Amino acid sequence: MGEPNALDNPLDMDQLQARLVETGLFSRLVKVESTGSTNADLLAAAAEADFTETWPHLSVLTAEEQTAGRGRMQRGWASPPGTTLSTSVVLQPSLPPEQRHWLSLAAGLALIGVLRRHGIPASMKWPNDVHVHGRKIAGILAMVPPENPQTVILGCGINVLQTAEQLPVPTATSVLLERPQTTGTMRTELLAAWLTDFAELIHRIQGEGDIDPIREDIIAVIGTIGEEVRVELPDQTAVRGRATAVEPDGALTIEVTSRRRTPLDAEAGGGPAHLWETVAPYRQSFNSGDVIHLRYDAA
Repeated sequence: MGEPNALDNPLDMDQLQARLVETGLFSRLVKVESTGSTNADLLAAAAEADFTETWPHLSVLTAEEQTAGRGRMQRGWASPPGTTLSTSVVLQPSLPPEQRHWLSLAAGLALIGVLRRHGIPASMKWPNDVHVHGRKIAGILAMVPPENPQTVILGCGINVLQTAEQLPVPTATSVLLERPQTTGTMRTELLAAWLTDFAELIHRIQGEGDIDPIREDIIAVIGTIGEEVRVELPDQTAVRGRATAVEPDGALTIEVTSRRRTPLDAEAGGGPAHLWETVAPYRQSFNSGDVIHLRYDAA
């Protein structure tokens, strides 16, 4: 059986509207053929006075093609037409501001459940990526519009129908590569299932105004715990050690065993061995905002 032709399988908007909007799970669902970034589009819209009426809580913008997506620290990525899911959700969360970083992890929890039901052993790479056997299949980015601080815009890019040649880096994967029997309709099915599960998680926390109802479920799917990692820090130094726990506030605790005091570009791969010094093991917790890069580390 040949690979599905992405351009012959656009998202089925009739099915998505029926499953997501007509059921009352979501307020609005809009698809565009191509855009630079669904997150950027909604951030721009958030500056308008009628934003909350036009894009109420649980509104969705999705694109057949995204040409200038942005991840954490403004890292760019683009998607070939009809191969990925490039989607942003507008949220008016009841969570206090100090808990809103959990929303990215909640979106990851929902996606991991869907992928696992399709036989793909996904897990969360703290703080905002979904991996399969150490390869990235999805990235999540939550942003707060400066003009609308009660809003969170949560974007998710999922690799669905890309071949190995279409993926941006060799450390990525796609649903097609992990599940070769995937057909072109998988994008519609995956988007509907992920958004349904994510909405159900949001409903669980909205009534409580706290992440507590799903905190342990999230922690249970974080595959970073137990792994050797390298953490690149904002001052361009770095530490290495074993990730030991995710704390109740969402911080990742690492048992640090070595550190690099020499500042280097975070993209430099950690630098040569002589720059690293072994230290007496100690535990340190990092919030997502404290970290430029977290990499699984074989050093």
